[in-house]
Amino acid sequence: MLYRVGKTWYIDLGSARGRLRRSTGTSDKRQAQAYHDRVRNELWRQDKLGEAPRVTWGEAVAKWVEERNPGLPDRYRIRSCGLDSNMILPLSSHTVSTGINAGMSPASWNRLITIVKVIHKLSGLEAPSVLRKSVPAGRTRWLSQQEWKRLQKKLLKESPLLEQAARFTLATGLRENNVLELTWDQVDLKRRTAFLHADQVKNREALGIPLNDDALAVLAERQGVNKRWVFGNPDYPLTKASNKAWYEALRNAKLVGFRWHDLRHSWASWAVMSGVRLEELQRLGGWKTYSMVTRYAHLSTEHLAEASAKIKPISRK
Repeated sequence: MLYRVGKTWYIDLGSARGRLRRSTGTSDKRQAQAYHDRVRNELWRQDKLGEAPRVTWGEAVAKWVEERNPGLPDRYRIRSCGLDSNMILPLSSHTVSTGINAGMSPASWNRLITIVKVIHKLSGLEAPSVLRKSVPAGRTRWLSQQEWKRLQKKLLKESPLLEQAARFTLATGLRENNVLELTWDQVDLKRRTAFLHADQVKNREALGIPLNDDALAVLAERQGVNKRWVFGNPDYPLTKASNKAWYEALRNAKLVGFRWHDLRHSWASWAVMSGVRLEELQRLGGWKTYSMVTRYAHLSTEHLAEASAKIKPISRK
């Protein structure tokens, strides 16, 4: 049966597996009828010929969310990528290329393409071959002590919770989703450490986080607020740090071109300028390769001072 709710047409079909009710995703009756006939034919082939059910993009995404439990930013990306949930997998390269928002940054594009391929693989299907975009060298924007004091003051006024999350980020270097998704069972106050599961870390390797005095001070302030989430409101978690309060604090602190992720850059920059070796920084920050931390190398020249002092004119005699 084909019926309409508002402007959108829906199908209602019966099969050996039960009734199937689904939106056609269109207000055009002819397109809806074609979709209805195609699905009815698929159900007949499944019932009569024993063919395996075809997987829709929406069903595959639901399975991915359930089995892989991806971070909240990943869920937001996949929901806003522009792909119709009724499309049958495997998707073609053309469908992915035209369906995904072409205006996103190269890094966001590549991240989304990776997720699309993972979802296909999880469904046992061949992933579409989509070209990745060249990512320009990342910028290194970090806060000076004076800038942080200004921002901290404004954050306290706009949202004490955000100020605590920002302080914790500057003490640990964790990414936004790792801070917001941190639960109390991942924190060991006695051992002064926290840990992230492999599926929470960008490089897919479990990560231990040593907690310094600044980080522990934040955790002491957060205890008793939310039973599960470290940075949650009393009844629900904080799902987005770069929100209205964050941007208002940036504006009032007169900080231009600064993002939440730049708190991680600030942590790494402060670490290197304080004498932390790049090898140590790589392990602390959970970067997969050494090359990912070399962007901070120019901030520390003290280890080259002894070598530089050796450079003198050389006699040929």
